[in-house]
Amino acid sequence: MSLITGIVAHVDAGKTTLSEAILYKMGVIRKLGRVDDRNTFLDTDVIERKRGITVFSKEAIATSKITLLDTPGHVDLTAEMERTLSVLDVAILVLSAPDGIQAHTRTLWPMLEKANIPTLIFVNKIDMFKGEKNQLLTSLYKGLSDNIVDFSNIEEQSFIENISEKDDVLTEKYLDNKEITIDDIKRVIKERKVFPLLFGSALRLNEIDNLINILTTYFEPKPYSDSFSGIVYRVSRDKLGARLTHLKVTGGVLHAKDMLGGEKANELRVSSGEKAETVKEVKAGELVQIVGLKDSKPGMCYGSSKQYVPTAIPALSYQVIAIDQTDISKLYRALSELQEELPELSLGINRDEIRISLMGEIQKEIITDIIKRRYGIAIELKDGKIKYKETIENSSHGIGHFEPLKHYAEVHLKLSPAPRGSGLSFKSLVPTDLLELNWQRLILTHLKEKEHLGILTGSPITDIEITLIAGRAHLKHTEGGDFREATYRAVRNGLMKARSILLEPIYSFIAIIPESSVGRFLSDITMMSGNATIKDSRDGFITLEGKCPVSTMLNYAITLRSYTKGEGTITTVVSQYDRCHNEDEIINSISYDPLSDLENTPSSVFCSHGAGFPVPWDRVEEYAHIKL
Repeated sequence: MSLITGIVAHVDAGKTTLSEAILYKMGVIRKLGRVDDRNTFLDTDVIERKRGITVFSKEAIATSKITLLDTPGHVDLTAEMERTLSVLDVAILVLSAPDGIQAHTRTLWPMLEKANIPTLIFVNKIDMFKGEKNQLLTSLYKGLSDNIVDFSNIEEQSFIENISEKDDVLTEKYLDNKEITIDDIKRVIKERKVFPLLFGSALRLNEIDNLINILTTYFEPKPYSDSFSGIVYRVSRDKLGARLTHLKVTGGVLHAKDMLGGEKANELRVSSGEKAETVKEVKAGELVQIVGLKDSKPGMCYGSSKQYVPTAIPALSYQVIAIDQTDISKLYRALSELQEELPELSLGINRDEIRISLMGEIQKEIITDIIKRRYGIAIELKDGKIKYKETIENSSHGIGHFEPLKHYAEVHLKLSPAPRGSGLSFKSLVPTDLLELNWQRLILTHLKEKEHLGILTGSPITDIEITLIAGRAHLKHTEGGDFREATYRAVRNGLMKARSILLEPIYSFIAIIPESSVGRFLSDITMMSGNATIKDSRDGFITLEGKCPVSTMLNYAITLRSYTKGEGTITTVVSQYDRCHNEDEIINSISYDPLSDLENTPSSVFCSHGAGFPVPWDRVEEYAHIKL
């Protein structure tokens, strides 16, 4: 069973070079590639070789014991990196010795903790480091975890002492002069009580053999069940345009031609770099590319696998304009196809305006490049806006009725506030003797298929539990489209009755600035309705962490570089949405009228004397056929 090993790092720490070194040492490649030379084994996409950065996560089978997943290191591509965390058995966190703990490293560490992934730390470029190793190690204890243990010399007595200090059971064994075994060390690593560390140089192949030995000796794959389950971590297309679903089998065995979620897995491919081999079956713990699935999405689970909810969220939405006057429907189809690979794009269209959500400037450039290269469409992304969301503070009862002549459907929904960051959830509490199961499933499908908009600003809704509590069909006149209309209207009707609030994206930031600039920085953060805490001090620089609204901090990196004369850096990741700090101002500036939005109406249509007639949202309950 292969150990799925993901390599993560701040950009330019040497992540791809380390992947290359491991593959070389394990005999997968005969010649080392270089990022600068655009010839590495895993950075195979045209845009990756053009830019010299990893854009898409890709796998390489090192041996039967190790499968590597190289991931993007740029903060704008965090969403792509984070999708791979759900399938990892172990992560190698790469740090640059001369740079120490960089800003994005501090955002990666809690992601690894949230995903509960055993982690090995490789301090790269040690040949370029001029300081003392002990000082560097101390900074890692302080900045990441004091459970880091240097595995450079595992034969020394001090190594066993350090290991035993991290776990009560091992402490007791050590004091009783009992042997601390490899299985003991495996356990504390698996429980994230110990983080092995090595100092080395990927470019010079320094400590790579030791790294491989530690991986194969002290780390092990997760346990798997006998029944089939799996999780999708990526969707892509091959050179011929075939849609590929990248999946980790997390239980049982997947065979070619098996049915997954009502679709057939026509072909199974096992990939390593640019090479792919067609296989008949894939066992638990292995990665596979499936041809034949049209509805799969990153994060989708089959069987008992649990979905990993990402923390990196796009903060800005942009209007997409075809410079070459390409038909808008063709542009929308191209973007829809790309969104299958990059779900964070959150593609939407309203009144012939297409908008997508992006993480930052680098992703903006990459999307423009991909659309031009793949689809031959030259686009411009403009009119960048903060991506707001809406939720509710109290429960409400939404009713949707759709009954023009020879049509009929009525839907009753309960909308309830859900925990912040939980998104939307859907369920039914209706007995099947009151509404047939096929109609209930159809209603739930309609709830999931649409991006429902709030009533304050027309922004997407989130953090709401929507429950089907009643519904009615007509034996003769009800068609599928009738329930779509009734469902959409019921959601909107419930939102009109509830107390809505506006949510704004919040940056989690990490700043490293000169000591002389701390006062100015803290003052600015307060003015921007944010907060900051000093976390570390090293060589005249202060590390601060905090949170701040995206709207006030959007271009602050430029200001910071200016007053610190280029010495200050800040890394920002949208990690949450919270109540908008200037809610009334934003609502007034957008001037959204929910009753004028005819595509998202809260009203209903009833029938009388053979003709349908509209009923405004605040009188629907009077006319409803189901009384609750």
